[in-house]
Amino acid sequence: MRRIERARPLLGTLVAVRAEGADELERAVESAFAAVAAVEARLSAYRDDSDIAAVARLGAGERAPVDPLTARCLWLALALARASDGAFDPVVPAPAGAPRAASWRDLRVARGAVAVTRPLRLDLGGIAKGYAVDRAIAALRRAGVASATVNAGGDLRSFGSDEWVALAPRHAAPPVAVLIADGALASSDVVAATADRGAPQHRDPVTGAPLPPGFASVAAPRCAVADALTKVVLARGAAAGPLVARLRARAFLHRPGRAWQEIVA
Repeated sequence: MRRIERARPLLGTLVAVRAEGADELERAVESAFAAVAAVEARLSAYRDDSDIAAVARLGAGERAPVDPLTARCLWLALALARASDGAFDPVVPAPAGAPRAASWRDLRVARGAVAVTRPLRLDLGGIAKGYAVDRAIAALRRAGVASATVNAGGDLRSFGSDEWVALAPRHAAPPVAVLIADGALASSDVVAATADRGAPQHRDPVTGAPLPPGFASVAAPRCAVADALTKVVLARGAAAGPLVARLRARAFLHRPGRAWQEIVA
């Protein structure tokens, strides 16, 4: 049994792939990176030729064809938006105090196309990394590797082996270790995201106001679901418990000056 580890800059972070198997590991890992790169090409908000950019150019009532991988990601994003009553929203929110802007309710995905009822901008940063990790894992499974882990800047998924992951918020907090066995883990850190981008990145989906400092981690069967649920947990706290349980996930939340909280139904 051989084991290799490779890493590349993708999705605005470093994506690491570890794979174990009898043979063809290099080709398997290349297929995983190709899967991540395909997601980045279609879902990037910073490329004029991406599907996300095409949606941003739509006027009210217009539609645009999108790649099947984009359609599947948007379908999942809308399903999670609906299930969370908008606590997760792939549409860029209006700033605090501004008139109501578009929301996930103004987005339609059907038959390989996206339609909007009013102009809007998509931000899939809350789910795209997890979605890319899932697609990379699927590529590794198809390649026949015995076990693998894909880690995209802390959003990770593994199969065939157990992974201990340390939860360590940027704000002062005692670290906690979580065991991931044939599953995924994603985290969102309000303080870290604000510091890295120079402006608040996590906002209340209703008011548009920046969320208070907090750190949320979610373990779930799929990384895209875990990724999106971290935003729901940051926005809703304990009220996210029923949705977390329904999606067969586990969630952990830490706010400065408080103890770790496991979000349960």
